[in-house]
Amino acid sequence: MASKYEYERRLQIKHFFDDRETGAKRRTWLEVQLSNPKKSPEGWVNDGKIRITLGENRDIKGSFLLNIEEASRLIKSLEIAIEDHEREKAGLWRN
Repeated sequence: MASKYEYERRLQIKHFFDDRETGAKRRTWLEVQLSNPKKSPEGWVNDGKIRITLGENRDIKGSFLLNIEEASRLIKSLEIAIEDHEREKAGLWRN
């Protein structure tokens, strides 16, 4: 069933912290949304998009619209960074 919204939320990560300067509670967040592929009136199937939005409190600070290839490269980069991190951490535990 198709969503009534062009983009649908897939992930939201919130980070709460105390502002060192003011002592106030603050929040930053990251949201990942998906626009599914669609068939054009001519019969072509067009790729969907991934939108990554960064915000602070209730304000949007930045947004990235990625095609599927770009999103895939981002995922691979994150996986490699995590693997490198875990390998380094394991090495520190061994020494």
